[in-house]
Amino acid sequence: MRLRIRAAAGLLAVIALFTCSSVQAQVQPPPAAPPAVQPQTQLQLGLDEAVKRALDNNTDIAVSRYDPELSQQNVVAAKGYYDPYLFSNLSYASQKSPGTSFLSGGTKVDTTRDVWNFGGAVPIEPTGATFQVTFNNNKQDTTSTFSFFNPTYSSGLNLSLTQPLLRNLQYDSARQQIYIAKKNREMSDVQFHATIINTVATVKGYYYDLVYAFDNLDAARQNLGLAQRLLNENQIRVKVGTMAPLDVVQAQSEVAARETDVITAENQLAQAQDNLKQAIFPANDPATWAIQIQPTDHPGADPVPVDLDAAVRIALQNRTDVVNARKNLEIADYNVKYNRSQLLPQLDLVAAWGAAGAGGPQIRDANGPLVPPIPGGYGDAVSQVFGADFPTWTVGANISYSIPNRSYKAAAASARISRDQAQAAFRRLELQIAAEVRTAGRAVETGFKTVESSKAARILAEQRLDAEEKKFAAGMSTNFLVTQAQRDLALQRVIELTAISNYHKSIVNFQRTQEAGLTAAGNVAVLSSSASSNQAAAAIRSSAAAASVGSTGGF
Repeated sequence: MRLRIRAAAGLLAVIALFTCSSVQAQVQPPPAAPPAVQPQTQLQLGLDEAVKRALDNNTDIAVSRYDPELSQQNVVAAKGYYDPYLFSNLSYASQKSPGTSFLSGGTKVDTTRDVWNFGGAVPIEPTGATFQVTFNNNKQDTTSTFSFFNPTYSSGLNLSLTQPLLRNLQYDSARQQIYIAKKNREMSDVQFHATIINTVATVKGYYYDLVYAFDNLDAARQNLGLAQRLLNENQIRVKVGTMAPLDVVQAQSEVAARETDVITAENQLAQAQDNLKQAIFPANDPATWAIQIQPTDHPGADPVPVDLDAAVRIALQNRTDVVNARKNLEIADYNVKYNRSQLLPQLDLVAAWGAAGAGGPQIRDANGPLVPPIPGGYGDAVSQVFGADFPTWTVGANISYSIPNRSYKAAAASARISRDQAQAAFRRLELQIAAEVRTAGRAVETGFKTVESSKAARILAEQRLDAEEKKFAAGMSTNFLVTQAQRDLALQRVIELTAISNYHKSIVNFQRTQEAGLTAAGNVAVLSSSASSNQAAAAIRSSAAAASVGSTGGF
């Protein structure tokens, strides 16, 4: 009899609960949603458009774009060693000398000299030779009685060639600097390419951070709505007398906790907006910060095939750090060859040819003064030079060698040790890359399984909450169990969103490991669009990933 009375009382309580709920729904307005900041402008932005804006506007790319140009100027500067150069000497001198013997030409000899010499030299890059031309001229006026000409014009043309035969024949310091500058220019191009890849990957990461932030805020608001609904139902139960007022406190506490989660999610959304704006806009503009970006692309969670062996081969061939490491090895090999060549003796072939001429008014000869003087001038001297009337030539060799040559031997040994060290570092890099690629590939497979399991857990949490709410309405459950079911669902929703985000980050990271390593700042560096991929790919910075994990732990 008592059981029937309790069942009838419970049925009346349920009817009263739903009746009061409907009346309250008609009388009381629904709770207002948390106020949102109304932006001045909304920007509908897809992933491809975000990448395009970054390539056009990103400040990191704008700064790095100058590096190849600077490296090219270093190449030009190194090649400047082989620029032809000209030189000249223009002077005027006067000398007064006392006569000290009958050979002095007088008791007091006054001499003036004008000099105008010109020349040029051309270093020859292929062989390290140097070719030089000089054209020397002077005019001398004197009171000496022994001078045949007064004034006397002298002219001379000289051609010379110096060719290294051992040391500096194939390798010398100038060609070494040119080679290194060219390699640095190539590495600068590779690094600029890596900067572009890093920027695109970062933008994709920021974009999917923004997608996650919107979804996370929606989930937080849904969880707040569930907690608010339970609080309203408990308040109705208190009014009809089927629940003690003290039991409402737990529901109120749950609402407060869910409101905190909404506030946190709103802050994450604002931060995600700012991060993406910083990456795709060119300058600091108040209008830019007022824009609210609405992502139009949402990634799915389809499986991506993983071929670890092929991925490792691609990475060892194409990664930017591997490419630059190979170029460093080439520089080390060249340094070894250069320093080895410096151990040879310095043996230079020297060849020279010249012609001389002299002219001017002739005032005496071997027999005495000429009356009248024979006219002449500077043209006579030049004519004799280019007519090769008085040629001279020289062929010889210059040789030198340091004993025991310790400086060059130490330099050669240092270059060899540096090359061996670079080779060891390269083998270490290959091992690290292979391990990194394999780890990233397994992370993709694990990420997809985590998405599937978290999705199933979220569905089960929804079913459990629905069951607990029905049992609670029938008086067969407790306020604590319903609240716990709400918390479990809130947690599973965030876990699912985080799993999806992490899955796409793992795809991008797997692609990154085949393209480039981590930057100096530790950020994810590269992305690559594979031919089979209609999958969404994103690279999220380590700090953003940590924030996502932190938000999961808050439930």
